[in-house]
Amino acid sequence: NERGEIVIAGPNVSPGYLGRPDLTAAAFFEHRGKHAYRTGDQGRFRDGLLFFEGRMDEQIKLNGYRIELGDVEANLLALASVRDAVVIPMIKNGVTQSLAAFVVLSSRPEASHFELTQALRRQLGERLPVYMLPRKFVFRDAFPLTANGKVDRARLAESL
Repeated sequence: NERGEIVIAGPNVSPGYLGRPDLTAAAFFEHRGKHAYRTGDQGRFRDGLLFFEGRMDEQIKLNGYRIELGDVEANLLALASVRDAVVIPMIKNGVTQSLAAFVVLSSRPEASHFELTQALRRQLGERLPVYMLPRKFVFRDAFPLTANGKVDRARLAESL
């Protein structure tokens, strides 16, 4: 029941990234005589089933606490007033200082930014420990997307 990185091994695993020996060396290796690939995802086995538990690179350390950014996002998404949410670590000099939540609301707000922030912080505080609460809330109509159609977290982080 221990959490760990999901690794795929066997004869059908790719030999590596085309023209990228640096990425190949970081992600591919031999395991018990089989070619294996580090997915960057984490999971755990329970009752013979593998449960996916998010990306490893979405786990951060803040004030000594390990925080899964996806957990904070999931709790924001559970709130009726939130349509979409992305949580980004606010980093200064290589150290995570706090969390920022980018939020798309379910409907047009009548409240001020301050009132919205306080309401979300209070609602999240009922669901999460205080160390997991975002310090900053940014309200947007939509999130920037990468060429692959995923939320562009780098652009969001740059906007802080």
